[in-house]
Amino acid sequence: MEPEYLRADAHTGGDPGPWGAHDPTVVQARDGSWLMFSTDTAVAGAPGVGVQIRKSRDLVDWDWYGHAFDGVPAEAAKWSSAPGIWAPEVVRRGEEYRMYYSASTFGSRTSTIALATAPDATGPWQHRELVVRTSHATSPVNAIDAAVVVDPDGADWLLYGSFFGGLRILPLRPDGRPAIPGDAGTPVVQRAVSINGAVEGGHVLFHPASGTHALFCSFDSLFDTYNVRVARSRSVTGPYTDFCGGAMVDASEPPAEVGTVILAGHEAPDGSLWAAPGHSSHLVTDGGTFLVHHVRDGDDPTHHLAQVRRLLWTDSGWPLVSPLPFGGPVASAPADLGGHWLYYRLDPAVPTPHRPRRIQLAHAELAPIASGSGEVRVLDNTLEAVLFVEADGVAVAGIDAQGVVVWLVRE
Repeated sequence: MEPEYLRADAHTGGDPGPWGAHDPTVVQARDGSWLMFSTDTAVAGAPGVGVQIRKSRDLVDWDWYGHAFDGVPAEAAKWSSAPGIWAPEVVRRGEEYRMYYSASTFGSRTSTIALATAPDATGPWQHRELVVRTSHATSPVNAIDAAVVVDPDGADWLLYGSFFGGLRILPLRPDGRPAIPGDAGTPVVQRAVSINGAVEGGHVLFHPASGTHALFCSFDSLFDTYNVRVARSRSVTGPYTDFCGGAMVDASEPPAEVGTVILAGHEAPDGSLWAAPGHSSHLVTDGGTFLVHHVRDGDDPTHHLAQVRRLLWTDSGWPLVSPLPFGGPVASAPADLGGHWLYYRLDPAVPTPHRPRRIQLAHAELAPIASGSGEVRVLDNTLEAVLFVEADGVAVAGIDAQGVVVWLVRE
C-alpha cells in the first residue's frame, strides 16, 4: 500500500513514478529488478524521511517502493542535525549491498557520509558507521554527495564534496571503510570563491579503450542553471582536464570556464522544457551504460523527476549522452540518415534552455557514423560524434574543436 501522502497529487495523479526523485542512483537487485535511490524530497506535498526508493523492470517505468530507513539514523542525525537524507550511493560488493548516504543541512559543512549495508537492495538496511565527517568551523571540504569509484585494478575509492571546497577522492578498504581514517582525500575539482565554488554531484567511470577516467560533475545552481560536465585523467586521483585542456582544480579569479558540458537545460523535441539537469550517476549494464540524473520541469521548476539516458564514447574516448531519454529497447538503425534534424549547440556561454533550430542533412553527411561513431561535418563544423538509435527516435551527439557539444535529433 502506498503512503497516504502519495495518494492525492495533482502533478502525478497518485504513484509519483520518477517524479520527486532528486540526486538519483540506480542499482540492480537480486531478482533482476532495478531500484532507484534518491534524496528525501517532497512528494505530493510531503517528503517522508529515510531515502526514497523506486522500482523498475525496464529502466523506463518506475513505481514507488518506499524508504530505506524510518528517519535519519541516530548517529548521523546527532552529528549533522539533518532533517532528511541526501544523495544516497548504492553499490553491490559480493553478497553485500552498501549505501553511502549524506546527512547535512543547507549552507553548512557540518556534514557526514555514513555507510549502511543490506543483504539485498530491497533491504533491510542497517546503519553501520560514519565514514567521513566534516565541521563547518574547521573543515575545508563538505562531506556530502558520495560516489564509489572503481579503478582499473578493481579497488574502490570514495568521491565526495560540494560547493564548500570542491570535490575530493580517497581510497577505501575492501570492507568499504576509508583506507586511512580521517583522510580528507585528494582534490579533483575546485572552483572560484566568487561563484561559491559551484560544483557537486561527482562520479567517475573508467573507460578501458582510452585508458582514461571520466569525471562527471554538476556545475552552478541546482534550482535553475545546473548542467553536467565531464573531464578526464589517466589517474583516478587526477589531474582532470576537459576537452580543451582546462584544469578542473582551478580556484583562480576571474573564474575559468572549465569542464565540457554534455547535458544542460533544453527544449525537448516535443516542446517540453527541461531545466537544470544534474547530480548524475552512472549505471553499467549488459545492455549498455547509462547516465541517471534529475531534471526540473521548465514550466514548473518546483517539480523534478529522474531521467535515464544512454551514454556512449567517441572514438577518442570522450563520453557523450543521448539527447533523448531512454525509452526501452532500441529500434533498428535507419538505412538512410538524411532528412530534417533538430540542431542544438550546448555552448556554456549561451543562457539555457538551449532551443533547437531545424536543418536539412543528407545521408552522405552523416554516413561516417552510420555504424555508431566517427567524424562528421555539420554546418561547416567538424564533430567527433556518436549515433544513438533509441526506441523514441534517432539522435547524434558530437563535440567540436572548441569543446562544445552538439546534439542532433531526427524529426
